[in-house]
Amino acid sequence: MKKILVGLFAIASLILPVGPSFAVNISSYPSGTVAGGIVGSRHNMGSFGKVLATSDGTTEVCVFCHTPHHTNTANNLVPMWNRGTSAPTSFTAYGTTIGGTTIANTDIGSTSLACLSCHDGVTTFDNLVNAPGKGGVSATGSDRGWKFKMPVGGGNVAWDHFMSGTTGNCYACHTLGWGSENPADRLTIGLDVSNDHPISVPYYGAASDTDFTGSRASLRPTNTMIASIDLTTGLEAGAPAAFGGNLAQNRWAVKGVVTDTGTIADLLRGGKVECTSCHDPHFRNLSWDEVEPTWDDEGGLVTYCTPGEACSDGNFLRRVGGNTGSGVCRTCHAK
Repeated sequence: MKKILVGLFAIASLILPVGPSFAVNISSYPSGTVAGGIVGSRHNMGSFGKVLATSDGTTEVCVFCHTPHHTNTANNLVPMWNRGTSAPTSFTAYGTTIGGTTIANTDIGSTSLACLSCHDGVTTFDNLVNAPGKGGVSATGSDRGWKFKMPVGGGNVAWDHFMSGTTGNCYACHTLGWGSENPADRLTIGLDVSNDHPISVPYYGAASDTDFTGSRASLRPTNTMIASIDLTTGLEAGAPAAFGGNLAQNRWAVKGVVTDTGTIADLLRGGKVECTSCHDPHFRNLSWDEVEPTWDDEGGLVTYCTPGEACSDGNFLRRVGGNTGSGVCRTCHAK
């Protein structure tokens, strides 16, 4: 009986939402709220998922990224990484920043490589190291031959083989005619990361809160408490109250919990800015009030999500309120 109860509790903790299931403003994410929601987000590719693409191979949620055994430790991938990844040398890194820091391909950090193992546009969704159950182990990851379904046209389900094996990819459906609204383009960074925000770049913060000695790009000191940063001075008079006080508060998801006591150092990895400095893949952040209209129904063709920010999962941004007023950018940059 004890084992049964423990098992039921484990299942319930995975399926039942922790924190808000749907938030409309920043008040829905007070300090101390668990930054969760992966089960109902795009990152749930198990067959019980309801957005983006879901697999015919497993009902599991976490297996697409993590495994408790036989993990992929190449390039220091953590935690318990379960995906094959492109080698750092496969990417085109940012190069030299305006602050004079040079980022080479081999500098790309493990946390960013982990994100890119799905978003590199090359590694398939079902490329796993340790398959569910007795599915087998491949030290560097291998395609499992699964197919993925995608809800289209108000609920009709179409099976597709994109990003599964070598028979196709996202562009089998998302081709010419979508333009900048193409979700395949928006969600696929590719192997060229030189045209995005620099990743794996050392964070050269100021020596103090006032003199910015040694700072580059007006970066704040790493010990700056995020909630103390003034994001409203200089804006029009109504800005502090706009969007439910979005800019008057500055809360971020840190170590899996929304907090108003975190520092900029908490966002860095080994003193560097990585993908995970701004994004938490587990945080379905629905508090962003400014939504690109193209995210409402994926260009009018795919209507599997509620119009509005529920379509985008808030880009999994760590900042409650998203990037309204460039709040994400100005948290680190004193501009």
